[in-house]
Amino acid sequence: MFRVVRAGVDPLSTLGSQANGGRYNDRGVASVLYTSLDKATAVAEIARGLRNRGIGPSNFGPEDWWVYEIRVSLTELLDLGDAATQLSLDVTPEILVRDDTVETRRIGNYARDEGVQAILAPSAAAVGSDDLVLFLDKLPARPEVISSTAVGLSTTV
Repeated sequence: MFRVVRAGVDPLSTLGSQANGGRYNDRGVASVLYTSLDKATAVAEIARGLRNRGIGPSNFGPEDWWVYEIRVSLTELLDLGDAATQLSLDVTPEILVRDDTVETRRIGNYARDEGVQAILAPSAAAVGSDDLVLFLDKLPARPEVISSTAVGLSTTV
């Protein structure tokens, strides 16, 4: 899986999602790490987040953002791409990718309470792609960073 962060930021840091909340966690909830299954989706997620805050991805240089490949071991996964899972959680695929995060945060709270280690969810930034949301405090071991490279947002999105 892949994660994109600003230069100098620990790729396993969850301080941003804790301070601001995220699609699957409320503000103040610690240990939630957002990743994507492929590099292009990770870049698209960052670019989308910047645009949603009124910041153009082209405002950054080629060394300002880094993409990290991360390896993780997990056994308890909530797959939101599964129709039966969607039915049991009373959600639709459209709910999972819209800007309103009330329902997705409800799902995240439920998953954490049930001891789920990660949520596999459709990307809101890249149609047909998936993100993997990790609950680091539920994992049997800390994820491992296995590679990194600078990524220019304006040239890849």
